[in-house]
Amino acid sequence: MSKKDAQVFQLLFTLAEGLGLTHDRDLAQLVGVSPETIQNWRTGAVGELKPTKLAQVQAAFAARLAALRERAGSSTSDLESGMTHLDIAPEANPSELQRQLRDRMHYDYLGHRFLYFEPQGALAWENLIGGGYEQSTWLSGVRQSARKWLATGRASDGSALGPIAASIGVGRRGRTRGLDVISLGPGEGGKEVEILGALEAVEATDPPPWRSLTLVDVSISLLMRAALSARRAVASVPFERAQVMAICADFEEGPLDFARRLPSERHDPDAGRRLVLVLGNVFGNVRNEDTFVRQKLSFLTRPGDLVWLEVGLRSERPDLDPVYRLTQPSETETAAEANRRLLLEGPYRRWEAALGRRPADLELRVWVREDDDSATVPGSYNFCHDLVLTSERRAITMLYSRRYDLAGLRRWLEQRGYEVERVEKVADTRQVDRVAHLLLRRTDHA
Repeated sequence: MSKKDAQVFQLLFTLAEGLGLTHDRDLAQLVGVSPETIQNWRTGAVGELKPTKLAQVQAAFAARLAALRERAGSSTSDLESGMTHLDIAPEANPSELQRQLRDRMHYDYLGHRFLYFEPQGALAWENLIGGGYEQSTWLSGVRQSARKWLATGRASDGSALGPIAASIGVGRRGRTRGLDVISLGPGEGGKEVEILGALEAVEATDPPPWRSLTLVDVSISLLMRAALSARRAVASVPFERAQVMAICADFEEGPLDFARRLPSERHDPDAGRRLVLVLGNVFGNVRNEDTFVRQKLSFLTRPGDLVWLEVGLRSERPDLDPVYRLTQPSETETAAEANRRLLLEGPYRRWEAALGRRPADLELRVWVREDDDSATVPGSYNFCHDLVLTSERRAITMLYSRRYDLAGLRRWLEQRGYEVERVEKVADTRQVDRVAHLLLRRTDHA
């Protein structure tokens, strides 16, 4: 080894130590080689780095530095005090959303993102989820699915048992892929924390070279809670495997510019996988599922990437669904139903107050729509939530809430380039299957 080459290796090791990589195993994981190769670099058995390997090392250090910059705003003292940081996209600035709300108030459709981008709406949403919604049951369903899909045991072919673990190459002896998890509409982030917990098993067995979680929502109030919970959950994990980005952005109609910041953007496509989470009933709430899949999911994913979709299941008859009660006239109103009504009325009431208008007479109408442009997935139906403005003799649609037939949804997704790899059903407290988790893999023809 020449003196010049020795200086390059010495610089490499000094930089690695300065970044906290004090063990050969840690440095090997970062740059994608074996610990034995690192030893050969130290002893001089390897005289120089080939151009491709040098480029790989440079890219790895650049990614490490980028991870440190991202993490700089989340110190331990911040987490202890409850402080957290987030980035706000222009289209999700509260003032911009207020402008959009004003401009759309005279149309027949507003949509779900206007329900909880303000603190009052976020509080109403939390009250709805927390009261009579069986949230603990749905959290348990996420936890069980995550454990199965991230299982690190070996299948007969040598791959990991869990499909997510297999996708990132757990057990490939130093060739584990990085993982970017992107959650669209996480709410308060309880389900994302469950998934982070399941990822601990992967960390212990075969840690990926990087791991990130990107939370995307329009509600600053909810997003701050989700980000703080997630950052606390990964506080003890090394920097490159603990990135949490909180992005206030409109993932349904916005440009998704946050995707440029994903760690996988800085690596070869096969070096990492993306897992897009669409949990809760977010998919069933969007205005147009086909547009969402073709434009948004296809933008965020590459062939081989995964999508975790949680959906409400179609009952044998709509009148067997718990929400069906809202479609019927009633003299009584439960606390959960009152929360739902206040959530749906909120945007209109705040718009009235901003203009100094007297409160209008409003009625909440929930009705079942099937086989129309609001429920285009075969076998699905939609509990459409409308505000009826009696004096104006018109209605504004505030929320779609769809239920799906699994066979019809599977065929529909496959036609759009997403193969269904796993399905896990979750029953409610009456042991009736109400929710399904689908793990999708994007194929080449999405």
